[in-house]
Amino acid sequence: MTIVVRKAKEKDMLPIQRLVAKAGLRDEGIDQYIKSFLVVEDQEQQLIGTVGIEQYEENGLLRSLVLDSPIWNASLSFEFLQLTLKYAQEQQIETVYLCAKGTNALFHQLGFRVVAKEDVPSDVQSSPHFKRNAKAETKVWACELLD
Repeated sequence: MTIVVRKAKEKDMLPIQRLVAKAGLRDEGIDQYIKSFLVVEDQEQQLIGTVGIEQYEENGLLRSLVLDSPIWNASLSFEFLQLTLKYAQEQQIETVYLCAKGTNALFHQLGFRVVAKEDVPSDVQSSPHFKRNAKAETKVWACELLD
């Protein structure tokens, strides 16, 4: 099966919002950051995955990571996240943060580590997405992208 990862376009807004809603995530703010989203299409050009990167100077916040297809497996998820981090690096982002419930071995493999919420830079902490998702049961992860 062939998949394509590309930058999102304005026309992708509704399909991204549907994908995010189907995954039970909130779609608030996607319209504001649509140009910083990546999408994954299958060979029929159906949207099967997405991730957004809110950029704050040299910091980034991953959001709305959704992979929705029977073809997804650990290997494809790893590759997609590697591409996402490479894209963030190309945008001059030095550290990427994300909020997630529980622990994910995939994050560890990619170099993420759990950090205290108060250690997250204030510009990232001020993100509406971060404020909504950095709850008591949520872990904050950080990945340094410097070579």
